[in-house]
Amino acid sequence: MKNFLQNHFHKQLYNSAYSRARFTLAGIALKEIRSSFSQFFTWRYPVRSLLRTFGIILSAILRLFLGRSVKYSFSHAGEDRIIEYTLNTNISYNGYYVDVGSNHPVFVSNTYLHYRKGWRGICIDANEKLIRKYKFYRPRDIAVCALVSDQDTTRDFYIIENDVLSTTEIENLAYPKEHNLGISTIEFATSTLTSILKNNGVPGNFDLLSIDAEEHDFNVLMSLDFSLYTPKLIVLEDETFSLESSSENRIYRFLISKGYVLAGYISKNLYFKRIE
Repeated sequence: MKNFLQNHFHKQLYNSAYSRARFTLAGIALKEIRSSFSQFFTWRYPVRSLLRTFGIILSAILRLFLGRSVKYSFSHAGEDRIIEYTLNTNISYNGYYVDVGSNHPVFVSNTYLHYRKGWRGICIDANEKLIRKYKFYRPRDIAVCALVSDQDTTRDFYIIENDVLSTTEIENLAYPKEHNLGISTIEFATSTLTSILKNNGVPGNFDLLSIDAEEHDFNVLMSLDFSLYTPKLIVLEDETFSLESSSENRIYRFLISKGYVLAGYISKNLYFKRIE
């Protein structure tokens, strides 16, 4: 049957870029529709989650009529689309992600686009208010309230009124103070990323590690035991990175030594792909 379908559709798929794009879009929409109930419905919120599930189905159907001119992106600057392109997995594939500094489950999320398509993973953030939202918006993900760092110690976490700016680095408070944003402080016992992944049964060979820890990204990276966990793609921010002096960058040097190659750099985000 598989060979018959491949032979039947081969000409339509490969002789026209437009036809192939149309089939790909249909495949993505169908995957989102098929995944919708298993990903979004929860008996914890039966009515609200059912309505949300229908909304996901309708938005997937709408894409079929609007065509490829409509491309969903939920991250800050299209990172989820770049992740999708770089990983280049089959439509039917259900991957696994680890999202550190995950913030809101939908808004400016690097992983929500993949969750819609049936992927699952673990989302970690030190803002408990945001972590509670995952029970409704992404009920099949593991959501952990924790402050990740490379040392077992206590650190202050500063929750800022504009919560995408929340940070554990005191140097980052100048901007919110200048703009009169409210700041509250919580003292956390830090956890290494390795310990959190172990405690939650995360597979060693997963697809995506996304880190957005507001200038604490390198510390998060250093807390991962790469002999146990080998993500295929690592995405993280670095305000100081420059292509002209990449070999002097500590994140670049560290990940190159771990068997990764820089696959892309745009808008402060570094994309490192594991060398197979």
